[in-house]
Amino acid sequence: MDNEKVLQLVPVRICEHEEKNGVLTVLFDSKSTSFLDRVFFSKLSKKPSKIDLDEIGSFIWNQIDGKTSVMEITAIAREKFENKIEPAEERVAEFFRQMAVTKLIGLYEKK
Repeated sequence: MDNEKVLQLVPVRICEHEEKNGVLTVLFDSKSTSFLDRVFFSKLSKKPSKIDLDEIGSFIWNQIDGKTSVMEITAIAREKFENKIEPAEERVAEFFRQMAVTKLIGLYEKK
């Protein structure tokens, strides 16, 4: 899926998250991810069931409300982080693409 397509979509969280000491952690069922993930993580004793997000990832995750498009979230993130997030469209689109591939979010067309 190319960046332009991803930017038009609306992300929806599929898994839970928690925040401790300013670090946002995404929690997920390690059995619910894709075939590729199972192959990749098969060499490990146990697939991780949580991912700690950095400052930008945490901010973006907190913008997911099931109504706001990736493009709108990109604009909000650009306003907050300015040059720190550039190239914003590419970085944010890739963040959402990876989250969707690992089934942490769903991406849907805006209604």
